[in-house]
Amino acid sequence: MMEKFVTLRLPLDDVGQIIDGLTQRMIVWKTTEEYLETGFSHLGDFIEECSHPEEARFIAEYYEKIIDLINKQLENQNV
Repeated sequence: MMEKFVTLRLPLDDVGQIIDGLTQRMIVWKTTEEYLETGFSHLGDFIEECSHPEEARFIAEYYEKIIDLINKQLENQNV
């Protein structure tokens, strides 16, 4: 199945808010990974429910990928 793409047209401040929200979700998943590995986290107090640190790492990396894609598109637009 071919991946579908969406083009959004948003004010730059709104895109900044989206990146901030995605970054916070990424941090929560990194916190969850650290907690599941060590029983403690230096990154934050909130953890998500999941079974394994590998699952949390995968989800955090997915958020990071989305953030990177948005930032690359911003760079390509010289914003």
